[in-house]
Amino acid sequence: MTIRVFQVDPVPSFMPYDYEREAIAQAGGEFALGDCNTEDDVLSQAEDAEILLVSWKHIVTPRVMDALPHVRLLVRWGVGYDQFDPAAAQARGIAVANTPNYCTEEVAEHTIALLLSAARRVPHFHQEFRAGAWPHYRARPIYRLAGRTLGLIGLGRIGAAVAWRARGLGLRVIAADPYLNPDQIRERGAEPRSMDELLAEADYLSLHVALSPATRHLINADALGRMQPHALLINTCRGPVVDESALIDALASGRIAGAALDVFESEPLSADSPLRALDNVIMTPHAAAYSEQSWFGLREEMVQVVTDWMRESWCRSVVNPGVRENLRPRLKSTE
Repeated sequence: MTIRVFQVDPVPSFMPYDYEREAIAQAGGEFALGDCNTEDDVLSQAEDAEILLVSWKHIVTPRVMDALPHVRLLVRWGVGYDQFDPAAAQARGIAVANTPNYCTEEVAEHTIALLLSAARRVPHFHQEFRAGAWPHYRARPIYRLAGRTLGLIGLGRIGAAVAWRARGLGLRVIAADPYLNPDQIRERGAEPRSMDELLAEADYLSLHVALSPATRHLINADALGRMQPHALLINTCRGPVVDESALIDALASGRIAGAALDVFESEPLSADSPLRALDNVIMTPHAAAYSEQSWFGLREEMVQVVTDWMRESWCRSVVNPGVRENLRPRLKSTE
């Protein structure tokens, strides 16, 4: 039986998905391109699909999982998979997978770029020059990076890549990660710290965790209050990891010195967001993952995930591996 692979929400840059269509056909599958904005769109377009590919939309809900009995695998185009509820999928015998190798180098590079830009106040000087001024560089303190402390919350692939680059700049790197023991943290190039210790010590705090119920608003008013007044916050993971209202208050009051953000609680960032008016914030439009190389690498990795599943009914990037014991059986097509 031909395995059907359904793209839920297409990305314009990938259209018309000829690369995916050809690779999946060569492996004996069938690729279908959807255009879904709601749960009902998925239900009406994805009938008989075994694999659903999702870019950004949060529309493959438990209701959709229940109504599409052929679905056995959900795959996210990217590292994060907060578009799905893995526990709900597992309860229904559905595997959830991601593309974990995507954009490691790019996000690490972007993190360092934001750190340097914020620490050296590059955007401020650039804007002042654009306005015709000769800005005074001592109006706000600038510190030498070498010898200062970068705190990393999360030391997975991306966090470790940031640590490696930061050490090259002479930064002292500390990290907190509940999934790693102290020796593993040291092996990845950082000194282990508890969350409380890290918040208190870091001159620069960078976030590298997946979005989950446990990490939503991980950086809240309490956490911000435990940071040093001269500290800078950098976020290139997921916007809701930070309580944006609390961050705005901390930035406006001078409780922390500044922030460099690539992600936001709601995207695109609203035109009237107070973040836009704060002169101690620099922002980029969720662009950290992008490069020409990462974009094609993502497509290669996604095809690999799909074709591995087609051959073995499993793939290495499944994030809810406990589902293997009660994976849905493959159903015959109704056609």
